[in-house]
Amino acid sequence: MIWRRWRKDIFAALAVVVFVAAILAFRAAYIEPRIWGAACVAAQKPTIVCIPRAGLLWGQRFDIWGGGALGLGAIAFFTRAGGLPTAAAAIALGIAAIANYNASFGAIGVALGVLAWVSPRAARR
Repeated sequence: MIWRRWRKDIFAALAVVVFVAAILAFRAAYIEPRIWGAACVAAQKPTIVCIPRAGLLWGQRFDIWGGGALGLGAIAFFTRAGGLPTAAAAIALGIAAIANYNASFGAIGVALGVLAWVSPRAARR
């Protein structure tokens, strides 16, 4: 019985780590080098990298990352809807928001996700 709970937690934590690693790697490879910004703006036909790059920057500009983390964290903590996957998504999106300069909402979303994950009510799921 306890193994099932720990197995869910391990898989959720692994999913958070993989998502955050992917976002940070994409950011380091395609967002931070200014040459990609110039290449995507000047290109007649954008490369395959330009569309996700534009989406990530658009989400950063309009606080989609932080707002999404805050919304998922609030859902996970206050309503318990979705359970562990919602809490894990709030944590992952919140860390991505912090990495993409949406730190205020992202940090609150991470905090709510962590509290929903470790709260005693969540242990009875």
